[in-house]
Amino acid sequence: MSTATVARGEILLEDASRAFSVRADRGGTLKELVLRRRAATPHGPGAIQALDGVTLRIAPGETVGIVGRNGAGKSSTLKVLAGIVPLDRGRVALGGQVVTLLELAAGFGRDFSGRENILLGGALHGLTKEQIEARMDDIIAFSELGDFIDVPVKTYSSGMYVRLGFAIAAHLDADILLIDEVLAVGDEAFQRKCEERIAAQVAAGATLVLVSHDAALVERTCARVVVLDGGKVAFDGPCLEGMPFYHRMMGTS
Repeated sequence: MSTATVARGEILLEDASRAFSVRADRGGTLKELVLRRRAATPHGPGAIQALDGVTLRIAPGETVGIVGRNGAGKSSTLKVLAGIVPLDRGRVALGGQVVTLLELAAGFGRDFSGRENILLGGALHGLTKEQIEARMDDIIAFSELGDFIDVPVKTYSSGMYVRLGFAIAAHLDADILLIDEVLAVGDEAFQRKCEERIAAQVAAGATLVLVSHDAALVERTCARVVVLDGGKVAFDGPCLEGMPFYHRMMGTS
């Protein structure tokens, strides 16, 4: 993932395409299997086109919500930006420190305690042990996990995973924040606290890309909206115009 052509906090996604294989055991003779494989596309017959020529340029400090139907390519876009999923075609570049909160248990050592995972998460984002220790009390307090911070995370509920994951992310020095649906798992009070923390990071100059089915959250948090449909950009513009477009597309206006 190149950072040479973008400014700190800037995101470039250019002509991005990505398909995923659909595997089906259709049986047949060995000869038929060989012929099918020779004729197949790189992802096989019936591949799902998750992204199809998506181009986005997000300026430093922008707040962008990505919305769309299930299967529209929202999470795939975020995973491409995070470097989790490679592109079949196109280019992606992000400038600066990228902090992701995409999946509940992503990056956690399940047999490690919450405290140990804070050390692990900080180290993965380039912090020294001393820097992490200096933030440890604030991270634990933000998570509200209490004594569970010293319990292996494999015993955590989904809500506890969110608390720990977001508490770590909230105390990293982010130029870019990539956040998926995970905030929907926490309780309402914790969600509000997370929103306030996101707002503080954005006020400090961080770029935010948020994927959510929660229209109200997107409207509160984002100034720009990208509506995806069938792996393509159907709308890209101000939230005040984008959300009505999204609701009309979904038949919920």
